[in-house]
Amino acid sequence: MKSPLLHLSHSALLPFALCSLLACQPAGGPAQAQTAPQSAAMQDIEIRFAAAVNGEAFDCGKSYANVGTSGSVLTPLDFRFYVHNLRLVNAAGEAVPLQLVQDGKWQHQNLALLDFEDKSAGCSSGNPDTNFVVKGKVPAGTYKGLNFTLGVPFELNHQDMNRAASPLNLSSLFWNWRGGYKFTRIDFASTGQPNGYSIHLGSTGCTGMGTTSTMRVQHGDEDHGAVTGSESQVSPPAQCMHPNRSEVTLPDFEPTQYTVVADLGQLLRASNIDVNQPDTASGCMSGPDDTDCQGIFQQLGLPFGDSSAGPQGFFSQQ
Repeated sequence: MKSPLLHLSHSALLPFALCSLLACQPAGGPAQAQTAPQSAAMQDIEIRFAAAVNGEAFDCGKSYANVGTSGSVLTPLDFRFYVHNLRLVNAAGEAVPLQLVQDGKWQHQNLALLDFEDKSAGCSSGNPDTNFVVKGKVPAGTYKGLNFTLGVPFELNHQDMNRAASPLNLSSLFWNWRGGYKFTRIDFASTGQPNGYSIHLGSTGCTGMGTTSTMRVQHGDEDHGAVTGSESQVSPPAQCMHPNRSEVTLPDFEPTQYTVVADLGQLLRASNIDVNQPDTASGCMSGPDDTDCQGIFQQLGLPFGDSSAGPQGFFSQQ
């Protein structure tokens, strides 16, 4: 018996042939190609940072003249700070978050640590490794403008430092579970303060009750007394009266052309670093009553006392 297909006439076979050639579509229009959705192309970005003192490159082995309102001589001891929430501005004027590379050392989630000291000369209390760059990805495109926040975001600021991921596991950058981290650790000696002057920016007035957890609680400040720790059930704060996170905007920044410069001379331009408020730790520890912080907060674009926030002057692009 012959196959039924052999009995079809040529005219009957024609529609099948045409259908094969034209890839028959259902009534109602052409079929859409069934392809997997493609993610937007991404490009690698490096944001370069540098440290300076009145325009001179920062070096642990140098001294710098004419710093602050008294024209003091400054000798570096430390220079580190955290940044987070980096955003690049695209051609449409939209701030696009930089997706940070999770390198297990300098970057975690949306936060990065910049470290300009190398444990040499006067910076002997630091560490030999340095980091001058933040690495990440953004959708492919053209970008002009950079925004970022100086400090540690609240959701990472009040945790157990002993269990935290790097770079949030450094005791030298941590106060305690309630106060959180030192957003900046900038230490130096000056003509009038030869034993050291510090700028330790961080949140203050932290209160309320967050989620209770077990953590190793730090007692004291390693810079001004012994630090001890014990396992305790603690409730991190729910809010801070003075968050002290500085917002930085560099509207003309292009990643391939410019470097973000943190200039300590500019940070101190309104401060007398040869004197210190009596009965307080040397320098600015971010306390709302510490008058040594007033000029520094002004340059960070932060409010202090009765003074409202103005434009920051610590960071620029070069």
